[in-house]
Amino acid sequence: MRRALACLAALTMACSTRAHDAAFRPLIVGDSAPAYAVRTLAGDSVRVGAGAPVLLNVWATWCTSCREEMADLAALERSYAPRGVRVLAVSVDAGDGTRVRRFAEAEQLPFAVAHDPGGVVQQRFQAVGVPETYLISADGRLLWVRRGGLHGAPAAVRATLDSVVAGLKR
Repeated sequence: MRRALACLAALTMACSTRAHDAAFRPLIVGDSAPAYAVRTLAGDSVRVGAGAPVLLNVWATWCTSCREEMADLAALERSYAPRGVRVLAVSVDAGDGTRVRRFAEAEQLPFAVAHDPGGVVQQRFQAVGVPETYLISADGRLLWVRRGGLHGAPAAVRATLDSVVAGLKR
């Protein structure tokens, strides 16, 4: 009987581990972006992968790397928004969003900022931390993923953005 219980326990643990592994797999380039829509601080509704490319940044006000990369995101917005690519920064701060709104106003962020206190964006995109940045095509495919700060990455994302913009002109 003990042997049967031990086998049953081992089998249960093995199955639950496999189920967990299958449920959590960070998204990679080429994957379909999960459905995600959010209301920005300005009151606009944004749906990723719905007709226009989006550079989605998952961040928090308490994250030093996140705050530091806002200048890079602002530069990308200024360069690529006129060409059809938008930046969307989604904060996962807890609370009512007052801190997020104050930060966005103080920094005069030129891109769309949203507050997702429930962390839906992290769940959908299997984000393991902040910051994480995803370039999502107009048809909802992941074209570029960066886990961690954008330090040194703007050149890589610009190359991908340039190819996306070239595709928009066709």
